[in-house]
Amino acid sequence: MRSEKAIACAQGGLAVFILLLNTFGLRNGLPDLNGWLALALGALVATSAARWYLVRSGRLPERRLDILTMIDVVIVLAAIWSYQFVFDHPASGILKAPTFVMLLVLIGVRALRFHPRPIAVAGASAVVGWSALVLGVVMADGLPSVTGDYRYHLTSFEVLPAAEVERIVALAALTFVLALGACAARGLLGRSAHMTDYGEALESARHHLRESVQAREEAEAAFDALATRDVEISEQNRMFTTALDNMSQGLCMFDSEQKLLVCNHRYLEIYDLPKRLARRGTSFRDIIESRIKAGNFPGGNADAYLVERLSSVREPVRNTQLHELQDGRIIAITHQPMEGGGWLATHDDVTQLRRIEAKLSYMARHDALTDLPNRTQLKERLEQLLPVVDGRNLVVAVVEVDRFKEINETLGPSVGDVLLQSVAQRLLRRMEASEIVARIGADEFVILQCVDDPNEVDNIATQAQSVLGTSFDIEGHSLTITVSAGVAVAPSDGETADDLLKRAELALGRAKEDGLGNIRFFEHELDGRMRARHKLEQDMRIALREGQFELYYQPQINLADGSIAGFEALLRWQHPERGFISPSEFIAVAEDCGLIVQLGDWALRRACEEAASWAQPKRVAVNLSVAQFRSGCVRQSVISALGASGLSPNRLELEITESVLMQEGTEVPAVLGKLQDIGIDIALDDFGTGYSSLSYLTRMRFDKIKIDKHFISGAGQELDSALAILRSVVALSQSLQIKTVVEGVETAEQLAMVKSEGCTEAQGFYVGRPMPAQQVAALLAKERPGRKMVS
Repeated sequence: MRSEKAIACAQGGLAVFILLLNTFGLRNGLPDLNGWLALALGALVATSAARWYLVRSGRLPERRLDILTMIDVVIVLAAIWSYQFVFDHPASGILKAPTFVMLLVLIGVRALRFHPRPIAVAGASAVVGWSALVLGVVMADGLPSVTGDYRYHLTSFEVLPAAEVERIVALAALTFVLALGACAARGLLGRSAHMTDYGEALESARHHLRESVQAREEAEAAFDALATRDVEISEQNRMFTTALDNMSQGLCMFDSEQKLLVCNHRYLEIYDLPKRLARRGTSFRDIIESRIKAGNFPGGNADAYLVERLSSVREPVRNTQLHELQDGRIIAITHQPMEGGGWLATHDDVTQLRRIEAKLSYMARHDALTDLPNRTQLKERLEQLLPVVDGRNLVVAVVEVDRFKEINETLGPSVGDVLLQSVAQRLLRRMEASEIVARIGADEFVILQCVDDPNEVDNIATQAQSVLGTSFDIEGHSLTITVSAGVAVAPSDGETADDLLKRAELALGRAKEDGLGNIRFFEHELDGRMRARHKLEQDMRIALREGQFELYYQPQINLADGSIAGFEALLRWQHPERGFISPSEFIAVAEDCGLIVQLGDWALRRACEEAASWAQPKRVAVNLSVAQFRSGCVRQSVISALGASGLSPNRLELEITESVLMQEGTEVPAVLGKLQDIGIDIALDDFGTGYSSLSYLTRMRFDKIKIDKHFISGAGQELDSALAILRSVVALSQSLQIKTVVEGVETAEQLAMVKSEGCTEAQGFYVGRPMPAQQVAALLAKERPGRKMVS
């Protein structure tokens, strides 16, 4: 179609060019333009325009184009014929070469189609038309006239046909060649276009194939994702259903129209609802009415309950309500509004929980063994009574069973428990006027009573003693007990529950110090002593943190040669304000408040460090307390102290008292045995002051026995008896191959006596006073082998 437009433009341009050429020629005196020529050129422009119009629609009407081609040839031939009129020349003038070229041009422009058909049509039309034109010229001018015009080129009639035949043949040959070339070019272009189209089609197919593969992969991935999502959703639904059905709570969800969306089996079970009500879309009103019909609603007014339930679910805030049903069950209902209306509710049967809470609340305020009120309830009652005393005396008597621990250890815990229960029952029965009888400790009871007459205050504790003074028959044992009591009176001894209880216990402590079975009333000096004790405890913590404690060492001599056998480490405290504080004053406080474990560990580490620096390898003895064994870390502490200091185990001696051995179980002997296995000596301290020391000598192996000083002090018959016991102990020790060291040797006579009795070592002020570590180092640096400490 573009080629046909090009042909149209070429033809139109040729016609316009000839018109302009002839118009330009008029200015040079050329003859006037012939009307026939102008008409022919105009017709050629018109056919060119028609050709353009025919291919404008996007189609190629070949027959119409062929007709136009033939018309174009005719028009050109007509224009060539008109030359004779333009130049007033005989008809033979049109046979000159320039006129023939126009046909060639007309045929040549058809090659722009690259198709043989328009070339063939134009060429055939030109051959036929030119032949007719030559014949017309011969007929018009005659043969002589035509040959006359060719006198320089054509000299005879015989040449004219041959020359024109040649031109006609040339025109036909040109047409054939152009048609053949156009056909070949069209075939070549067709194949090229076909190959191009094929390549483009192949590339397009490949592109579409890639897109289809990609699309298929994406589709498969989407299907896989959908399958995975479907599995996940199915698993989530299964888990949701499982969780919903296995909830301990009943769950229900309703929409904004109060229609059921979902509920679990537990919800139906709590209210004994039929399964048909679990269907989606069941109204909330139907469910409530079914619950009312089954009797599962609180109170006795069914209408009021229905109204309350229908109104409560409209509340826009989260809330929890407790409903006690007619059968005694307690249901906790938690209402949670949802966006867009509707709500989610959980129903939890908390009946058992409430019973447990009530039981726990009771247990929190009562003693588990005796069922008496405990300290918590006692304080509550005290706080209730104190504001309403109104001139009366509120007596707080703390009563403790004497030597209860011995009963428990001797007869067993079961007997001890029954004894405490019997004491509680007897106090409840016989102390009827009391406001409350409570148990606040293992063997401590409190009697709380209001009296009008101050003289009656003394009678309360005395009455408790008389009530409990008779015997108790328990599991075949007849037990007679005594009790000690401490009494505080409000408002004179305190205005708060804590103050009264604390001061009554202070008075009890004073009564126990004075002996068994005593009654003591609170005195303000007891409070002062307690405050001083508390201050001492605080100062002791500071002293331990700031390093105010130090070790003194008391020499122990070998009685065989008088040389130093070793030293005992003794704890000392130099208070920054009070000065020296005796161990007898702070050790007991340390044991009560638990600081003795830290003090003991510190003393053990410090003794090993300082002994390791001595010039001579003397032994050092360190005391271990009951609390250190209770902590369960004695063996680790000893090994750690030896490892950190580098002290040899055979230079360490650990001293224990029989109170350590009185601990229940076999852990203490086992720990001491393991320490002896690595070379550490174990000494039994304060031998002879207890009632069962001899039995311990058979239960475990000791390396040394320390004999108390009262066996060598005193006078007259008492001293003779003590010496007799001393000889027996020494003889027993020698038979068991145990060393003996006598404490408290303060005179030369005592030293000579213990030496003559066969004791191994001695310790006391006469032998050597306790000294700081610097003096020990100086003493050992000056001591020579074989030198006696004392003569």
